[in-house]
Amino acid sequence: MPEPSRHRTLWHAIGCALIIFVIYQSLTPAPMEIPGDEGSRLGHLAAYGTLMSWFSHLHEGRRSRVACALGFVAMGAALEVIQGLTGYRSTDLADAIANTLGVCAGWLLAPPRLPNFLGLTERFLDRERR
Repeated sequence: MPEPSRHRTLWHAIGCALIIFVIYQSLTPAPMEIPGDEGSRLGHLAAYGTLMSWFSHLHEGRRSRVACALGFVAMGAALEVIQGLTGYRSTDLADAIANTLGVCAGWLLAPPRLPNFLGLTERFLDRERR
């Protein structure tokens, strides 16, 4: 399936907003809490899975996906280190591992295994415009 193009700028803007949200949640003194003993780990898994899945829908080529995956893993590791420097958050290797597992899950839940929902959304929007 071809990459979404008509709304590509919008899709990238939403993706950048998601990245900014993850950075904010990683560095704020009062991040959103997910209930349960493993809520934090699930949050890391979901956040990085969402990022990887979103950008995998935009970049279906293997090289682009590898670059995104490495970038998100590096971002997660860097944010964990920065958290330890804040004085109000701490570095946690388990969180970095959850981030990495989220990136892997996001890749697996992207096209071609699942439909490209951005492409489907574009086709729907184009049909509505007619």
